[in-house]
Amino acid sequence: MISTRDIKSKIRTVRNIEQICRAMKTVASIRLRRAEERLRRARPYRQGMAALVVRAARATQGHPFLQERPGARTAMLVVTSDRGLCGGYNANAVRRALATGTPEETVVAAVGRRGEMQLAHRGYEIVERVVPIGGEPEAAAISRLADRLGERYERGELGRLVMVYSRFLGGARSEVQAQMVLPVAPKEEAPEELIFEPPAREMLPRLMRRYLRAEVLGAVLEASASEHAARMAAMTAATDNAEEMIRSLTLEYNKARQAGITRELSELVGAAEATA
Repeated sequence: MISTRDIKSKIRTVRNIEQICRAMKTVASIRLRRAEERLRRARPYRQGMAALVVRAARATQGHPFLQERPGARTAMLVVTSDRGLCGGYNANAVRRALATGTPEETVVAAVGRRGEMQLAHRGYEIVERVVPIGGEPEAAAISRLADRLGERYERGELGRLVMVYSRFLGGARSEVQAQMVLPVAPKEEAPEELIFEPPAREMLPRLMRRYLRAEVLGAVLEASASEHAARMAAMTAATDNAEEMIRSLTLEYNKARQAGITRELSELVGAAEATA
């Protein structure tokens, strides 16, 4: 039977792990609240910009972002985290990326260290990266990444731009999706009277740049909130498991201690009888 000293050592070890998991859960919950607030402010702008671009695309096709590039490779923007301990968050994003394009047909723009490492290991060419992204994504760095991807598309190096990221659904729920951003496809809708001032062709260059920035930053913010939610859920489960293990070890310790006391009493009684 395991000694009470060994059981006490195990209890101390598990209690230390429980305290670390609880602290990580607290940090993740604070970051999640901040990420949710940033996401709440960014979503209306992103949706409005996308709607405006679709309307402009129906009026004119005078911009490279509206034109298909057959034969060129697809760029895949993959958003993951820098660190682990967040359940299946990174694995799900990488799995979706692997299903979206092969290394021969696809290049990768990586946001986050985990996705960059795993996709590079599988033979994908990493042409752009923002690593590390830190606890809160920096808007300036993400905007520069969007500008570089837009320039590559305008030069004809890329045929499509697809974003693979986890969309935040609230609570601990998220959904990994692959969203095509370029080329912008005008939606088939009922005809309506559209008046652009200045004309759509003149406003498209600046509009498209803002559109691409909004889409990339929006995807990163969605993924950031999903990451913190996944890490909070994972640390909650780890904390609960540690507490359950502590209870089990404490019960085992008490049983071992009681067995030791019983054994000592039996030895004393046996010795007393032998000397009587």
